[in-house]
Amino acid sequence: MLRISEICKEKGITQQTLAKKIGITYQSLYSAINGNPKLDTLQCIADALEVDISDLFQSHTKYITCPHCGKKLKIEVE
Repeated sequence: MLRISEICKEKGITQQTLAKKIGITYQSLYSAINGNPKLDTLQCIADALEVDISDLFQSHTKYITCPHCGKKLKIEVE
């Protein structure tokens, strides 16, 4: 599963803006996010979001928030 929507939210960018930034229509971006995008499309998206292409994919890394200090802690989930 791709994390493009999640990364857009984290970076404060809309998917419409992302589509314009990489030179495709919103409909094409939507199809890529929800379908089987080509590697070059994924690389363009990663470049536009300033992340590594591997960051676009769902990982087994989860975050919990420390109840004492509020810091986000990364944990590995199997």
